[in-house]
Amino acid sequence: MHEYGLFKLLIPALRKYLEDNSIKRITRLKLKIGERKGVIPEHLEHAFEHLQEEYPKFKGATLEYEIVGVSFRCPECGYTFAEMSATCPECGASFPEMATGDEFEVDGIEFA
Repeated sequence: MHEYGLFKLLIPALRKYLEDNSIKRITRLKLKIGERKGVIPEHLEHAFEHLQEEYPKFKGATLEYEIVGVSFRCPECGYTFAEMSATCPECGASFPEMATGDEFEVDGIEFA
């Protein structure tokens, strides 16, 4: 279950944020998750339950998440498109970059 490992990557930054802002408890955690991460929603929710047991400041918090589809961006013209291609469909430049679909990031935190 790699979903727990993904959460563990967020913990240092979240703990620092909580300490720096004297936050006692998180009530809601919102995430943006790229579909390339291969996250299974049931596994994500189960991993979050384990996280709550390990880190008391998360106890009782709700988890919300948005799965973000894959998109690509042309490094030359900036055109964004969804279909993977070796060239930009707008200007023909080679080697478009992935724009979205690989993220696992905090999109919002609510706290008490």
